[in-house]
Amino acid sequence: MKIEDVMSRDLIIGSINQKVSEIAELMKKYDIGFIPIEQNKHIIGVVTDRDIVCSTFSAELDSDAKIERYMTNNVISIDKDDSLENALKTMGQEKVKRLIVSDHEKVVGILSLSDIITTDIDEKKFITELKKIWSIHKNIDTFHTEVDEFYL
Repeated sequence: MKIEDVMSRDLIIGSINQKVSEIAELMKKYDIGFIPIEQNKHIIGVVTDRDIVCSTFSAELDSDAKIERYMTNNVISIDKDDSLENALKTMGQEKVKRLIVSDHEKVVGILSLSDIITTDIDEKKFITELKKIWSIHKNIDTFHTEVDEFYL
């Protein structure tokens, strides 16, 4: 099965000139958690609802700031004619849950894990790649709590 058979085609694309609050409103309005960001008709980054939430709660979010400050510049894309198995493998290697889909020239869709799970893809391969995506990286810094004992 090809990517184009299951990808999401209804794209909401943000502009590098938009504020964080405007991107958050788009996410809310369209009930999405991922928006590619364009500049001069080229995708230069992506932003997720998690990017915004984590920045909000770590007191780093300025809702009037341009989205460029919070977006991820590492855009991972795949061709619409590629296989779902290859897309899943790419997601595992890159540790991402969504891929930008192109047709060699322009963006034509987005492929997410939720798109793939609705297919007849081999469950064992799917679980293997999920484990890669959500693998835990040990924090090399140590964190010490102020309380040494916890009781239920």
